[in-house]
Amino acid sequence: MSKQVYLIGASILVTIFATNTACVGKKKFRAELANRDSLTHFLNVRNLELNREIGQLKLNLAEKTGEANGLTTIYDKQVLEIKKLEKEIERLNSQSSNTQQSLNEEVRKRDSQLADKEQLIQNFGIALQKQEGSIDAISVEFREALANLPAADFYLDHKDYKGYLGISEKQLFRPSTDQLARSANAVLEKIAKVLNNHPELQVQVIGHSDSQSGYKGFQSRLDFSTSRAVAVSDVLTRDFYVNGSQITAAGRSDFEPRASNETEDGRSQNRRIEIVFQPRADEVRRMASDVKKD
Repeated sequence: MSKQVYLIGASILVTIFATNTACVGKKKFRAELANRDSLTHFLNVRNLELNREIGQLKLNLAEKTGEANGLTTIYDKQVLEIKKLEKEIERLNSQSSNTQQSLNEEVRKRDSQLADKEQLIQNFGIALQKQEGSIDAISVEFREALANLPAADFYLDHKDYKGYLGISEKQLFRPSTDQLARSANAVLEKIAKVLNNHPELQVQVIGHSDSQSGYKGFQSRLDFSTSRAVAVSDVLTRDFYVNGSQITAAGRSDFEPRASNETEDGRSQNRRIEIVFQPRADEVRRMASDVKKD
Protein backbone atom coordinates (compact mmCIF):
# COMPACT_ATOMS: atom_id res chain seq x y z
CA MET A 1 0.00 0.00 0.00
CA SER A 2 2.70 2.37 0.95
CA LYS A 3 4.68 1.38 -2.00
CA GLN A 4 1.73 1.98 -4.29
CA VAL A 5 1.13 5.34 -2.75
CA TYR A 6 4.76 6.21 -3.27
CA LEU A 7 4.69 5.13 -6.85
CA ILE A 8 1.54 7.03 -7.47
CA GLY A 9 3.00 10.13 -5.81
CA ALA A 10 6.21 9.78 -7.69
CA SER A 11 4.33 9.42 -10.91
CA ILE A 12 2.28 12.50 -10.12
CA LEU A 13 5.44 14.47 -9.29
CA VAL A 14 7.09 13.38 -12.51
CA THR A 15 4.03 14.38 -14.42
CA ILE A 16 3.85 17.75 -12.67
CA PHE A 17 7.56 18.36 -13.22
CA ALA A 18 7.31 17.47 -16.86
CA THR A 19 4.32 19.63 -17.28
CA ASN A 20 5.97 22.55 -15.55
CA THR A 21 9.13 22.04 -17.50
CA ALA A 22 7.26 22.04 -20.78
CA CYS A 23 5.37 25.16 -19.81
CA VAL A 24 8.51 27.05 -18.86
CA GLY A 25 10.34 26.15 -22.17
CA LYS A 26 7.43 27.22 -24.31
CA LYS A 27 7.15 30.59 -22.59
CA LYS A 28 10.82 31.23 -22.95
CA PHE A 29 10.74 30.23 -26.57
CA ARG A 30 7.83 32.47 -27.19
CA ALA A 31 9.61 35.31 -25.42
CA GLU A 32 12.74 34.70 -27.42
CA LEU A 33 10.70 34.57 -30.59
CA ALA A 34 8.97 37.80 -29.69
CA ASN A 35 12.33 39.41 -28.97
CA ARG A 36 13.68 38.17 -32.26
CA ASP A 37 10.65 39.51 -34.14
CA SER A 38 10.95 42.78 -32.34
CA LEU A 39 14.63 43.00 -33.14
CA THR A 40 13.98 42.01 -36.74
CA HIS A 41 11.31 44.70 -37.01
CA PHE A 42 13.64 47.23 -35.43
CA LEU A 43 16.42 46.23 -37.78
CA ASN A 44 14.11 46.48 -40.78
CA VAL A 45 12.91 49.90 -39.69
CA ARG A 46 16.46 51.01 -39.03
CA ASN A 47 17.53 49.62 -42.38
CA LEU A 48 14.81 51.63 -44.09
CA GLU A 49 15.87 54.73 -42.16
CA LEU A 50 19.48 54.15 -43.07
CA ASN A 51 18.51 53.64 -46.72
CA ARG A 52 16.60 56.92 -46.62
CA GLU A 53 19.56 58.64 -44.99
CA ILE A 54 21.87 57.18 -47.62
CA GLY A 55 19.51 58.38 -50.33
CA GLN A 56 19.40 61.85 -48.79
CA LEU A 57 23.16 61.89 -48.46
CA LYS A 58 23.46 60.89 -52.11
CA LEU A 59 21.02 63.65 -53.02
CA ASN A 60 22.92 66.14 -50.89
CA LEU A 61 26.15 65.01 -52.45
CA ALA A 62 24.69 65.47 -55.92
CA GLU A 63 23.50 68.93 -54.94
CA LYS A 64 26.87 69.82 -53.49
CA THR A 65 28.55 68.44 -56.59
CA GLY A 66 26.21 70.54 -58.73
CA GLU A 67 26.88 73.60 -56.59
CA ALA A 68 30.59 72.94 -56.85
CA ASN A 69 30.30 72.63 -60.61
CA GLY A 70 28.23 75.84 -60.68
CA LEU A 71 30.76 77.62 -58.54
CA THR A 72 33.54 76.36 -60.79
CA THR A 73 31.68 77.73 -63.82
CA ILE A 74 31.16 81.08 -62.10
CA TYR A 75 34.79 81.11 -61.02
CA ASP A 76 35.96 80.40 -64.57
CA LYS A 77 33.72 83.19 -65.88
CA GLN A 78 35.06 85.60 -63.28
CA VAL A 79 38.62 84.70 -64.22
CA LEU A 80 37.80 85.42 -67.87
CA GLU A 81 36.17 88.73 -66.92
CA ILE A 82 39.19 89.68 -64.83
CA LYS A 83 41.51 88.89 -67.73
CA LYS A 84 39.32 90.96 -70.05
CA LEU A 85 39.33 93.82 -67.56
CA GLU A 86 43.09 93.62 -67.20
CA LYS A 87 43.47 93.80 -70.99
CA GLU A 88 41.01 96.70 -71.14
CA ILE A 89 42.85 98.52 -68.35
CA GLU A 90 46.12 97.93 -70.17
CA ARG A 91 44.58 99.24 -73.41
CA LEU A 92 43.09 102.27 -71.65
CA ASN A 93 46.37 102.99 -69.90
CA SER A 94 48.14 102.84 -73.24
CA GLN A 95 45.45 104.97 -74.85
CA SER A 96 45.52 107.37 -71.92
CA SER A 97 49.27 107.65 -72.25
CA ASN A 98 48.97 108.35 -75.96
CA THR A 99 46.12 110.76 -75.33
CA GLN A 100 48.09 112.52 -72.63
CA GLN A 101 51.07 112.84 -74.96
CA SER A 102 48.76 114.18 -77.66
CA LEU A 103 47.19 116.61 -75.21
CA ASN A 104 50.58 117.70 -73.96
CA GLU A 105 51.68 118.29 -77.55
CA GLU A 106 48.46 120.17 -78.28
CA VAL A 107 48.91 122.27 -75.13
CA ARG A 108 52.50 123.05 -76.13
CA LYS A 109 51.30 123.98 -79.60
CA ARG A 110 48.53 126.20 -78.22
CA ASP A 111 50.91 127.78 -75.75
CA SER A 112 53.27 128.53 -78.60
CA GLN A 113 50.44 129.96 -80.69
CA LEU A 114 49.23 132.00 -77.73
CA ALA A 115 52.72 133.31 -77.14
CA ASP A 116 52.97 134.24 -80.83
CA LYS A 117 49.61 136.01 -80.68
CA GLU A 118 50.52 137.81 -77.49
CA GLN A 119 53.77 138.86 -79.11
CA LEU A 120 51.86 139.97 -82.19
CA ILE A 121 49.45 141.98 -80.05
CA GLN A 122 52.37 143.51 -78.23
CA ASN A 123 54.02 144.33 -81.54
CA PHE A 124 50.83 145.90 -82.84
CA GLY A 125 50.55 147.89 -79.63
CA ILE A 126 54.04 149.25 -80.22
CA ALA A 127 53.19 149.84 -83.88
CA LEU A 128 50.07 151.78 -82.86
CA GLN A 129 52.18 153.87 -80.54
CA LYS A 130 54.44 154.61 -83.48
CA GLN A 131 51.33 155.40 -85.51
CA GLU A 132 50.21 157.84 -82.84
CA GLY A 133 53.58 159.52 -82.99
CA SER A 134 53.42 159.59 -86.79
CA ILE A 135 49.98 161.22 -86.75
CA ASP A 136 51.17 163.81 -84.28
CA ALA A 137 54.16 164.58 -86.48
CA ILE A 138 51.98 164.89 -89.62
CA SER A 139 49.57 167.12 -87.72
CA VAL A 140 52.48 169.41 -86.95
CA GLU A 141 53.30 169.50 -90.69
CA PHE A 142 49.70 170.47 -91.52
CA ARG A 143 49.71 173.17 -88.86
CA GLU A 144 52.91 174.67 -90.24
CA ALA A 145 51.63 174.47 -93.82
CA LEU A 146 48.39 176.29 -92.93
CA ALA A 147 49.89 178.74 -90.47
CA ASN A 148 48.74 181.74 -92.55
CA LEU A 149 45.05 180.77 -92.23
CA PRO A 150 42.93 182.30 -89.45
CA ALA A 151 42.86 179.98 -86.47
CA ALA A 152 39.06 179.90 -86.59
CA ASP A 153 39.10 178.52 -90.15
CA PHE A 154 40.88 175.22 -89.48
CA TYR A 155 41.52 172.77 -86.69
CA LEU A 156 43.61 169.67 -86.05
CA ASP A 157 42.47 166.79 -83.87
CA HIS A 158 43.75 163.35 -82.96
CA LYS A 159 41.55 160.49 -81.73
CA ASP A 160 41.11 156.74 -82.22
CA TYR A 161 44.52 156.44 -83.94
CA LYS A 162 43.41 158.91 -86.61
CA GLY A 163 44.29 162.50 -87.40
CA TYR A 164 41.62 165.07 -88.32
CA LEU A 165 42.18 168.25 -90.31
CA GLY A 166 39.08 170.43 -90.53
CA ILE A 167 38.83 173.32 -93.04
CA SER A 168 35.99 175.86 -92.89
CA GLU A 169 33.81 176.13 -96.00
CA LYS A 170 34.82 179.81 -96.13
CA GLN A 171 38.31 178.77 -97.26
CA LEU A 172 37.08 176.29 -99.87
CA PHE A 173 33.59 176.95 -101.32
CA ARG A 174 31.27 179.57 -102.59
CA PRO A 175 28.33 179.88 -100.17
CA SER A 176 25.62 177.20 -100.49
CA THR A 177 27.34 175.53 -103.47
CA ASP A 178 29.78 172.74 -104.19
CA GLN A 179 31.87 175.10 -106.35
CA LEU A 180 35.39 175.74 -105.10
CA ALA A 181 36.34 179.33 -104.26
CA ARG A 182 39.46 180.94 -105.76
CA SER A 183 41.25 180.69 -102.43
CA ALA A 184 40.68 176.93 -102.32
CA ASN A 185 43.59 176.03 -104.66
CA ALA A 186 46.21 177.63 -102.42
CA VAL A 187 44.86 175.82 -99.37
CA LEU A 188 44.53 172.44 -101.14
CA GLU A 189 48.01 172.74 -102.66
CA LYS A 190 49.52 173.04 -99.17
CA ILE A 191 47.49 170.07 -97.98
CA ALA A 192 48.57 168.06 -101.04
CA LYS A 193 52.26 168.71 -100.36
CA VAL A 194 51.96 167.13 -96.91
CA LEU A 195 49.99 164.17 -98.30
CA ASN A 196 52.48 163.61 -101.10
CA ASN A 197 55.24 163.43 -98.49
CA HIS A 198 53.36 160.56 -96.83
CA PRO A 199 52.31 157.93 -99.35
CA GLU A 200 51.79 155.53 -96.42
CA LEU A 201 48.65 157.43 -95.40
CA GLN A 202 45.07 156.43 -96.08
CA VAL A 203 42.96 159.60 -96.46
CA GLN A 204 39.22 160.16 -96.32
CA VAL A 205 37.71 163.50 -97.38
CA ILE A 206 34.38 164.05 -95.59
CA GLY A 207 31.85 166.81 -96.26
CA HIS A 208 29.73 168.23 -93.41
CA SER A 209 26.84 170.68 -93.37
CA ASP A 210 24.70 172.39 -90.76
CA SER A 211 21.05 171.57 -90.15
CA GLN A 212 19.49 174.72 -91.65
CA SER A 213 21.36 175.87 -94.75
CA GLY A 214 19.82 175.22 -98.12
CA TYR A 215 21.01 172.68 -100.67
CA LYS A 216 19.47 173.94 -103.90
CA GLY A 217 20.14 171.58 -106.80
CA PHE A 218 20.63 168.56 -104.54
CA GLN A 219 18.21 165.95 -103.29
CA SER A 220 19.40 166.27 -99.70
CA ARG A 221 22.07 167.74 -97.48
CA LEU A 222 23.75 164.36 -97.62
CA ASP A 223 24.11 164.63 -101.39
CA PHE A 224 25.28 168.21 -100.97
CA SER A 225 27.98 167.35 -98.40
CA THR A 226 29.11 164.35 -100.48
CA SER A 227 29.41 166.47 -103.62
CA ARG A 228 31.66 168.94 -101.77
CA ALA A 229 33.90 166.07 -100.55
CA VAL A 230 34.18 164.73 -104.11
CA ALA A 231 35.11 168.19 -105.43
CA VAL A 232 38.01 168.47 -102.93
CA SER A 233 39.21 164.93 -103.70
CA ASP A 234 39.19 165.63 -107.43
CA VAL A 235 41.39 168.71 -107.07
CA LEU A 236 43.86 166.94 -104.78
CA THR A 237 44.30 164.00 -107.17
CA ARG A 238 43.91 165.79 -110.52
CA ASP A 239 45.67 169.08 -109.94
CA PHE A 240 48.12 168.27 -107.15
CA TYR A 241 48.92 164.63 -107.94
CA VAL A 242 47.92 162.99 -104.71
CA ASN A 243 47.72 159.24 -105.31
CA GLY A 244 44.07 158.41 -106.02
CA SER A 245 44.37 155.06 -104.22
CA GLN A 246 45.01 156.97 -101.00
CA ILE A 247 41.77 158.98 -101.08
CA THR A 248 38.07 158.22 -100.64
CA ALA A 249 35.23 160.75 -100.38
CA ALA A 250 32.04 160.71 -98.30
CA GLY A 251 29.33 163.01 -96.94
CA ARG A 252 27.88 163.22 -93.42
CA SER A 253 25.27 165.95 -93.87
CA ASP A 254 24.52 167.45 -90.43
CA PHE A 255 24.81 164.12 -88.58
CA GLU A 256 28.22 164.87 -87.03
CA PRO A 257 28.10 168.50 -85.91
CA ARG A 258 31.16 170.04 -84.35
CA ALA A 259 29.14 172.74 -82.58
CA SER A 260 25.51 173.56 -81.86
CA ASN A 261 23.27 174.30 -84.82
CA GLU A 262 21.24 176.72 -82.67
CA THR A 263 23.64 179.63 -83.34
CA GLU A 264 25.09 181.08 -86.50
CA ASP A 265 28.61 180.64 -85.18
CA GLY A 266 27.93 176.97 -84.44
CA ARG A 267 26.39 176.39 -87.88
CA SER A 268 29.42 178.08 -89.46
CA GLN A 269 31.75 175.64 -87.69
CA ASN A 270 29.67 172.70 -88.87
CA ARG A 271 29.90 173.66 -92.54
CA ARG A 272 33.31 172.19 -93.20
CA ILE A 273 35.51 169.66 -94.98
CA GLU A 274 37.31 167.17 -92.78
CA ILE A 275 40.41 165.29 -93.96
CA VAL A 276 40.87 162.14 -91.89
CA PHE A 277 44.28 160.50 -92.17
CA GLN A 278 46.01 157.44 -90.76
CA PRO A 279 48.63 154.90 -91.86
CA ARG A 280 47.20 152.14 -94.04
CA ALA A 281 46.61 148.74 -92.42
CA ASP A 282 49.52 147.21 -94.32
CA GLU A 283 51.72 149.98 -93.01
CA VAL A 284 50.73 149.16 -89.43
CA ARG A 285 51.52 145.50 -90.10
CA ARG A 286 54.89 146.57 -91.47
CA MET A 287 55.50 148.56 -88.30
CA ALA A 288 54.62 145.50 -86.24
CA SER A 289 56.96 143.37 -88.33
CA ASP A 290 59.74 145.89 -87.82
CA VAL A 291 59.16 145.67 -84.07
CA LYS A 292 59.55 141.88 -84.23
CA LYS A 293 62.82 142.20 -86.12
CA ASP A 294 64.13 144.69 -83.57
